[in-house]
Amino acid sequence: MVLVAFVTVVAPRYLLSWDAPSTPAADRAKAVNDIRTTLLQGLAGIALLIGAFFTWRQLDVSRQGQITQRFTAAVEQLGSTSPEVRIGAIFALERIAHDSPDDRGPVAEVLCSFVKRNGPAAPLSERPVPRDEAHKGELARTHGGEEPLSMRSSDRQAAMTVLGRRAPTPSHQELSLDRIDFRRGRLAFANLADADLHYCDLSDAGLTGADLRRADLTGIWLAGAVLIDANLHQADLRTAVLWHARLDGADLSATDLTGADLTGAVVKGARFELADLRGADLTSTDLATASLTGAVGDATTIWPAGFDAAAAGLVTARDDAPPLRPQSSHDLPR
Repeated sequence: MVLVAFVTVVAPRYLLSWDAPSTPAADRAKAVNDIRTTLLQGLAGIALLIGAFFTWRQLDVSRQGQITQRFTAAVEQLGSTSPEVRIGAIFALERIAHDSPDDRGPVAEVLCSFVKRNGPAAPLSERPVPRDEAHKGELARTHGGEEPLSMRSSDRQAAMTVLGRRAPTPSHQELSLDRIDFRRGRLAFANLADADLHYCDLSDAGLTGADLRRADLTGIWLAGAVLIDANLHQADLRTAVLWHARLDGADLSATDLTGADLTGAVVKGARFELADLRGADLTSTDLATASLTGAVGDATTIWPAGFDAAAAGLVTARDDAPPLRPQSSHDLPR
């Protein structure tokens, strides 16, 4: 009320005296009226803007409350005994992540926890040990199981699908997916860059075109997996099992493959530039069309019969070179 009184009574006369003191007396009343009208219109506009701001704030608070309710309901549904309800909850969480960028991180953490809790991989000590090269080929065909993951565990497949096509989070977030059983799962073109997948079992998994840059794949099982055109640049594949895996056109440049087993892997057009192949087993792997410039090997590397490492541009590690990088404490088998 004080502001309105000031605008209607005091301000017009002051502004007129300050801006146009020589206004004739006959015109002063009209000039004061014009100034008063203009000031009142401005005041009304400011009031409208303030009202709009508080209305927007109220709507935003209401929206955040609705998202919280949807998030809570979806998490509760993940514990349902019905697989259909769990799948619905997974896609509800994906919709929440789409609608609320701030909730993308929590949604990813919930889905990672769901996958790890409902599908832990068998410990390394319980996985089959190959008798010979032929047995590795047999295991590559049979270890993944007879049914695809979408039939064995459709909810875990759905959760991994959502994680693989997630939108970027406001802040960098790694996916914690270590030690999961994802045999015969399908993740074509999935975005798993920087993900932690150490000691997972992805035997016979479909990862065509997947983005696995800088991912922690220590000790992972990818026997018989399809990684055609996958991007594994700078990934950690120490002691990985890649028996008869399809790596056609894959980017394995600067990867750490120390101690990895690529027996029978198909690497047509694959890139191994600057990769560390010390201790790797490439028995029966046709490297004729693979690019190996700058890759490092040593006396423990097992090359295919008749392969000329020097002609392929490989660098042989000196006898006094540092030992193979040890596994970190969190990678050790349980």
